[in-house]
Amino acid sequence: MKIEEIHLNKTGKVSDKWSSYLPYYDELFAPFKQADVRLLEIGVQNGGSLDTWAEYFENGVKFVGCDIDPLCANLVYDDKRINVVVGDANKPETISEILSVSNYYDIIIDDGSHLSVDIIDSFLNYFQFLKPGGIFVVEDTHALYLREAGGGILNEGSALGLFKKLTDICNFQFWEKDLSIQTYLSSFFNQHEIPRFIVEGWIDSVQFRNSIITIHKSKTPTHSKLGKSLTTGIITDVNKNVLSPSWNARFEMK
Repeated sequence: MKIEEIHLNKTGKVSDKWSSYLPYYDELFAPFKQADVRLLEIGVQNGGSLDTWAEYFENGVKFVGCDIDPLCANLVYDDKRINVVVGDANKPETISEILSVSNYYDIIIDDGSHLSVDIIDSFLNYFQFLKPGGIFVVEDTHALYLREAGGGILNEGSALGLFKKLTDICNFQFWEKDLSIQTYLSSFFNQHEIPRFIVEGWIDSVQFRNSIITIHKSKTPTHSKLGKSLTTGIITDVNKNVLSPSWNARFEMK
């Protein structure tokens, strides 16, 4: 069953998702559908989304929800794979409790406070515990256009500004001779505080869509992401130079 079907047919605990998210999640999470998934969701409120994930990922191992609201301690599930951690997701004691349930996750969804500072902190705290090839999702990023959430369209220091800069980090191999990552991200980090996962090249891609940012983790850490040029065919009626070894070499970074 698709995530959209599960959500729309829900009769138990309340879950609130924007309609555009559901078909996107069906596409995004399809490769994980039959896997032994470990999923963390920051911000669960009434807890219905945890039921949705558990039903969709039939072979999932752990579904952990974290919420700062103490009333979430009253959430009870028949599915023993579901765990709820109550606390501020970015406090050391809460991070430790979440990692005591599982020391890594395949999918992490930030549906927490939607405040810029918390979004940045959650990404920095938890992306490192994402399994290689995993997915980090930030929901409701339209909040990052609001000043009261620490954002704003001209606020380059917001979480939105950081994720936009990370798109350049994905292409670091093409400008590494001009600038260091530490210098490029100096408005967000002191030189010795920049996360290792950024420096080592663990961020494979950053995708923006209406109200969602999706960050994919590389399967192996590298900044050389383009790969080799693969030229096939033998007929060159338009440009014979394309078969010359120097054709693509002219774009290589020296």
